[in-house]
Amino acid sequence: MFERLIAFQASQRPHAIAIETALQQFTYSDLAVDIARCAHWLTGLDLPVGARALLNVQHPYLHWVLTFGLEAVGVVTASTAAAQAVPGDLTLLKAEVLFSGEPPLAPIDVPHHVIDAAWLRTLEAYPLTYAGFAAERRRTLDDPCRIVVTSGTTGAPKKILLTRGMIDRRTTNSLLSKVFAKPNLRAISNIGVGSIGGFMLALACWALGGTLCHHDDSISWAESLTRLKIDVFLLAPYHLQQLLRALPDDFVPHPDLTLCIGGGSLSKPLAADARQRLSRNILVSYGATETGSVALGHLELMAGGEDAAGFVFPWADVQVLSPEGRVLPPGQIGEIRIRGDELVDGYLDNPEGSEARFRDGWFWPGDLGAVSAAGVLQVMGRTDDLMNIGGSKFLAGRLEALVLRVDGVLDAAAFVAPDEQQLDAPHVAYVANDELDLTPLRMIFTQALGREARLLRVLEIPRNAMGKIQRDVLRGQLSDSKAA
Repeated sequence: MFERLIAFQASQRPHAIAIETALQQFTYSDLAVDIARCAHWLTGLDLPVGARALLNVQHPYLHWVLTFGLEAVGVVTASTAAAQAVPGDLTLLKAEVLFSGEPPLAPIDVPHHVIDAAWLRTLEAYPLTYAGFAAERRRTLDDPCRIVVTSGTTGAPKKILLTRGMIDRRTTNSLLSKVFAKPNLRAISNIGVGSIGGFMLALACWALGGTLCHHDDSISWAESLTRLKIDVFLLAPYHLQQLLRALPDDFVPHPDLTLCIGGGSLSKPLAADARQRLSRNILVSYGATETGSVALGHLELMAGGEDAAGFVFPWADVQVLSPEGRVLPPGQIGEIRIRGDELVDGYLDNPEGSEARFRDGWFWPGDLGAVSAAGVLQVMGRTDDLMNIGGSKFLAGRLEALVLRVDGVLDAAAFVAPDEQQLDAPHVAYVANDELDLTPLRMIFTQALGREARLLRVLEIPRNAMGKIQRDVLRGQLSDSKAA
C-alpha cells in the first residue's frame, strides 16, 4: 500500500514536495520513481517474502525510498537511528539483512548493503515502473509489514509486528482525527522513524499529499521551524520542554502552528509556556505502539486540565480498574486498560511479555488514570511511578513538577530505592548547570512527603525515545554506585 500511496499522489501532483530538509527538496514524482527503481534493485537480492530487514539509514529520503521499496517486494522492515545499536537489534529482530548509511561499526553475520548517494545513482539504471516483477504479488491485510521495537520505561525491548491491515487502519483513523487537516500540510517530528509515532506521521502526511519535513542537526530547531514553515509539530512533553529552553527570545513561530503532544500529558506551567511562545493550538494525544491512537483533545476544550490526555476515540475502549480488578466509575483513579480496532494481539516472539500485558482482549499499559463523565482521559503516570513511602502514596511526576520549578534545575526524576536499612526511601536525581542551593529542594520534599529525600546530582536523566524517565535504570545506577 505504501508505495502505491506515493504513486497515487505523484500521478496527481508530481511536482509537489513530499520530503524536505533544510537543504534539499524531493517531489512526489522523485519519490515514486526511486521507490520503483529500488524495488527492481531489491529483486536482484533474492530476499524471500517475509524476510526481516534492519535499516540504519540517516538520510530521510534514502530511508523512505528503501522502506517503501522493501514493502513493495514483501520484506518486513524495522529502523534504528543508532549505529551502535545495530548488532543487538539484528539479533533481537532476527534480521536477515542490514541496510545502513555507513559500514557497520562491528562485524555482523548477515548480508550488508550501504545506502548512500552513490547507491541512489545506481538506481538510475533500473525501470521506472512496477510492471513485470514481484511487486505484482497478491497483497493481503494479514501481510507482515513493519516491526517496531518498544521498551516503555523499563528498558526491556519488546517487538510489535504490524500487518498491512493494521497500518492501513491506523492511517485511516489518523485522518479521521483531523490532526493533519491543513491546506498545505508541512509536518515535522523529533520522534524517530523507528518509533510508531515517527512512522505513522509520515504515512498520514503523505496520505493527504503533505510535505514531511526533517530537522538537520547542523541548525537549531528554531531555525528548522522557521525555514521549513512547519504547521504541525509532533513531539513529547520532555522534548517540548527542551525546545522551549533553547528558543531565542525573538523567535516567531508559524502563525498556524499546531503542536501535537504525545507520550505524556502536559503540566500546567509547561502548557502555559508553550501557549505563550509557540502556539495556542495545542493538541494532546494518548496511545501506544501496542494500541495505536486512543485519545486526542485540544487543550482549550479540556479546560487546560493537567494530566488531560484527550477525548477517547470512538474506535477505542478505555476502562479504569481498582487494585481488586473492579471497573471504577468516571472520575476515579485506577489502572488503565485498553481495547480497540488498532490493538495488536501481543508481542512478537515473546509469549511471557504478551501474557503479562495482553489479557482477555485488553492491553494493560501500566498507566494510572481516570476517565471523566465527558470522556476525557487523564493519565497521572505509570503504576510504577506511584511511590509508596511509609504507607503514603505519591506520584513521581507531581514531585518532579515541583522540583523543575526551582531555579537552576534543568531536569529531574523522583524514584524509590532502598536506603541503608533496606527500607524504601525517596530519591531525586537532578541535572543542573551550576551549583545549587539545595535548601529549596529539601523544603519541597519535607512539605510534600513529610520527610527529606536523598538528592543525587547526575549528568543526565535516562529516558527512552519518547522522553519518558527510565526509573529502573536510575535504581540500577544507584545500586551499582553503592556496590563500587
